[in-house]
Amino acid sequence: MDKKIFAETKKRIERYVAGHRLRDAFALARSLAEGMMNGALAREIASVEEGYRFMLDYAAKGADDPARGEMVKNFGNSVLEIVDRLDRDNNKSDTPTCYYNTLRYEEMQRTDSIASLIDAYKHATMQGSLFDMVATGGVHSSKSRQSLAEGEAIERRIFNRLWVTHPLSAADAEAVAGVIASADYPVHFRGLMVWGLVLGGLEFVDERRCDLLLEAYTSVDDHVATAAFVGLMLLLHSGKERPLSAKLRAKLDAFRERDGWADDLRSAYMELVKTIDTDRITRKIRDEVVPEMLKLRPEFDKKLNSKIENLDPADLEENPEWSEMLEKSGLADKLKEMSEIQEEGGDVMMGTFSHLKTFPFFNEPANWFLPFHTDYSEFAGNDAAGMQPVAEVIAIAPFLCDSDKFSFMLSLNHVPAAQREMMLSQFKAQGDQLAELQASSLVTGNDGRKNLFNKQVQNLFRFFRLFRRKGEFRNPFEGGVNLVEVEALRGDIMQLGMLPLVAEFYFTHGYYGQALQAFRIMEENGAAEAQLYQKTGYALQKTGDTARAVDYYMKAEMLDGRSDWTLRRLARCLMTLGRPEEALERLRVLEERHPEHAATALNIGRCLVETGRYDEAIAAYYKAEYLDEKSGKALRPLAWCLLLTGNLERSRKYYEKVIETTDPTPADYLNMGHLALAEGRFKEALNFYSLNITARGADEPDRAKLIDSFIAEMRADTPYLRMAGVDPTLIPLLVDSLLYTL
Repeated sequence: MDKKIFAETKKRIERYVAGHRLRDAFALARSLAEGMMNGALAREIASVEEGYRFMLDYAAKGADDPARGEMVKNFGNSVLEIVDRLDRDNNKSDTPTCYYNTLRYEEMQRTDSIASLIDAYKHATMQGSLFDMVATGGVHSSKSRQSLAEGEAIERRIFNRLWVTHPLSAADAEAVAGVIASADYPVHFRGLMVWGLVLGGLEFVDERRCDLLLEAYTSVDDHVATAAFVGLMLLLHSGKERPLSAKLRAKLDAFRERDGWADDLRSAYMELVKTIDTDRITRKIRDEVVPEMLKLRPEFDKKLNSKIENLDPADLEENPEWSEMLEKSGLADKLKEMSEIQEEGGDVMMGTFSHLKTFPFFNEPANWFLPFHTDYSEFAGNDAAGMQPVAEVIAIAPFLCDSDKFSFMLSLNHVPAAQREMMLSQFKAQGDQLAELQASSLVTGNDGRKNLFNKQVQNLFRFFRLFRRKGEFRNPFEGGVNLVEVEALRGDIMQLGMLPLVAEFYFTHGYYGQALQAFRIMEENGAAEAQLYQKTGYALQKTGDTARAVDYYMKAEMLDGRSDWTLRRLARCLMTLGRPEEALERLRVLEERHPEHAATALNIGRCLVETGRYDEAIAAYYKAEYLDEKSGKALRPLAWCLLLTGNLERSRKYYEKVIETTDPTPADYLNMGHLALAEGRFKEALNFYSLNITARGADEPDRAKLIDSFIAEMRADTPYLRMAGVDPTLIPLLVDSLLYTL
């Protein structure tokens, strides 16, 4: 079936289910199945619809059924699940994406199943590798590395099979659960299976995957448990439009009573929220920190080379001259900010390692999710290159996620031998120190688990942002991950008091759309504080919704009329909306509280101008000029008001001051022309109008458009010229005279 038609029909079915129009949803789903000649799924739809009609008949007889609401949800979910399967079937024959290429390959391996592949993996690794280790006295040989490589190939097959299988059968689920729960399998393999469940669940909703992730969350290994929890949160968020079954809701209820659930939810949620800031951090490093470092490099080299013969190693750590250079350049502040961002869990490594994701290793989706382990075949036992000791040090580095650890190790193969030897010796020397750090309280217990959540999320984020075929995947991080949108988690989040923290993160980092979502839910749940309304108003103002911003600023004003900040913002929005009288009320209050503020006087003048009270506006602008003469902000509006009220001499004085003390704008030349015209200085007016056109010519090279724009401005200003005593019939004549001279 045509894919565009199918996609449009699927959206209609989703809308019907959301609107509780199940009869129409069944009819459309049935037409899809029949159009694709899929008799099996057409019969499934008919069977589900028959159950729905039985329920309707039962309800029509007036029978009371407490489970009716749950049944309606299940019927809706059933039709959506069948449509997902139709969607998958409609794409799998010719869609060239990574998912469907993998699906076609796996479907050709008809004798394989998830269970049989797991058996093959067990045979290849747990028996073959053990034999090799015994034969070589516990040292990895080339043969044992070959066994490792064979096992890794099967790991990728299992990941791929798990990824593209939909829906998971009971047998599939049993085989997966058995592996994840068993300590007989390596931790990295169990973690990889968790991510296979997650990636497949992001393609098509499958509650069985959520159920398996909940079970994996009970793992005694923190790596597996944290991966399962993060994956579960993403699947719940990705499928938030579909109600959960009663069975899964009950299981979630049971799990939220477990020790650690609240702490893990808090940690995972905040790490998911922070991903929205990763691109900003990466841009800051790329556009601000790195260029500044490159600018300073010649000076550093000069100072270093001048002292290289008698250089004390301590000088590399503390050199007053270098510290002074960093301070003067502003780089010290930027580096300090980066350090603070990293301490808060911000991803400062994304930009650094994004260039190291081009190795063939990263062509396989499975490898982006592979937990780092020292037995990886490419460097396990590679004593000639000294890779194994480095891998052991990198494995316990708490500041790198798994994906970046693999990037680092793979990049070592491309480092010249001499430099690699120097790096390896340094790593060996620092290995013991890093091991001590790993064992210390700094990275153990709850802090260690938080760090794991941070790294699990970073692994995921890198795949969806850096994988070479990332455009073929729906990015779950697009637009931010706000778990409060998941009905099943909202109660937990509200009870933990996390929503204000999430809202504050979005707000302070400038993600106002996401902050508004959180503010709205806080308001719906009874939060009614002046500060909430202030921040909501500000976020609305920043997103361009000035009218609604005024509503919230007024709510904040009612709760806390003493806030100068609220009054200033409210007045500004009211002026933007063309409500100067209301703005003036707030500004007068501010003026009474702070008569020394020039900005308030300026805004009062603006409101008075908009209401036509020019004499009062002049007084306000005189006050602003007196309070802040240096800035010159009052000069232009004061000169304009004096012109409109006929005080031409004083107006000229201020316009001349504008020309002398500032860079004149095209508007300045236009207004000077108006002043000259009002004074009867026609030749001078023509000169200023000519300067106006010339000044605007840099932005508008098209001469015809330039002239049209000038004529439009003259027409718009005609009422003001009339106020200044200019005969309006003179204006078109003056324009023509000007055009003859151009």
